[in-house]
Amino acid sequence: MTEPPASRLPTEPFITAPPADAHPKTLAIHRYWLDQAPAPGRLPGRADIDPIDIPMLLDNVWLLDVVGAPPRFRLRLVGGVIHRAGVAARVGAYMDEYVAPAELPGRQMRFAVAERMPVWFRGEAYIRHRAKLFTLERIFLPLAADGATVDMMLCLTVYYRLDGSEI
Repeated sequence: MTEPPASRLPTEPFITAPPADAHPKTLAIHRYWLDQAPAPGRLPGRADIDPIDIPMLLDNVWLLDVVGAPPRFRLRLVGGVIHRAGVAARVGAYMDEYVAPAELPGRQMRFAVAERMPVWFRGEAYIRHRAKLFTLERIFLPLAADGATVDMMLCLTVYYRLDGSEI
């Protein structure tokens, strides 16, 4: 899959559903997240997400705990592709150790929590990577144990090399 030139635009308003040309993994996790909602208008919780249901996506999946107000985001799980892309992410670390809250990913995470909506993005990486990346595609999917208050986010990232191939 060849990607268009990376761009840090658009910023806001955020894209709250992946477009039809999003990566198949992104589309699959978004469909899965939608299917796990316990009722209309309710968000799925972590208990509704079963890794057995999405084995082909797990390498690209990461989980964030939503902590405090204003929210901070703590890494709970980090998929293998994140490390292969060169991100030194570690479970228990906060995302603000990697990217400033005012930068686009921080704003996207806070939006997903406040609006209880997904945020999809394709463009340049904001976090430093060792691998030579052309672009990435990412989705933040809010989770709520009570169906309403976002306490975690299910995330998926697909990384692309300069030649357009997936890492």
